[in-house]
Amino acid sequence: MANAFHLDDLVANLRTAATSDAPRENVKALLEQAVADAADMQATMPEFADNDVILHEDETVSIWHCRFMPGQTVPAHDHQMLATIGVYSGAERNDFYEADLETGGIRKSSEVILSAGNVLQIGPSAIHAVGCASERPCLGIHVYLGALTQVERSLFDTEKGETLRFSDENYQRMTRR
Repeated sequence: MANAFHLDDLVANLRTAATSDAPRENVKALLEQAVADAADMQATMPEFADNDVILHEDETVSIWHCRFMPGQTVPAHDHQMLATIGVYSGAERNDFYEADLETGGIRKSSEVILSAGNVLQIGPSAIHAVGCASERPCLGIHVYLGALTQVERSLFDTEKGETLRFSDENYQRMTRR
């Protein structure tokens, strides 16, 4: 029988990986291992009241549990640091954007759907919007190599072509349900 998933162990291992000689590779490998048995992970994951829960944050790593509800899409945003996403239930849609030189805004350049068991890594300058691409909530672990809540970030209004300061108020206002 495989070892049962334990969230505390994953968080501890991700913290160690973030300070290793190869944090990008080690964080990705740990998330791939964790979501490989998505059913086990889902069965043993605690229930969280909030959609976004910070499991750990320090100057080297931020580890979040993220839930996106069916029909929900969060606004395009950046992270200013490497992000690694592992999905263990449902499906997460990532819409990627790039600068549109004609309008001065941004335009959609690609889309990636992550199903349970998938891991995606995105670079520090990536801009993406995230939504639920399944009929049930999408659940995943998002790992950032740095203190996500402490950096200046941006939100992008793709309809108006505006760039806004990332704040909880702007984020909530622009989230589509």
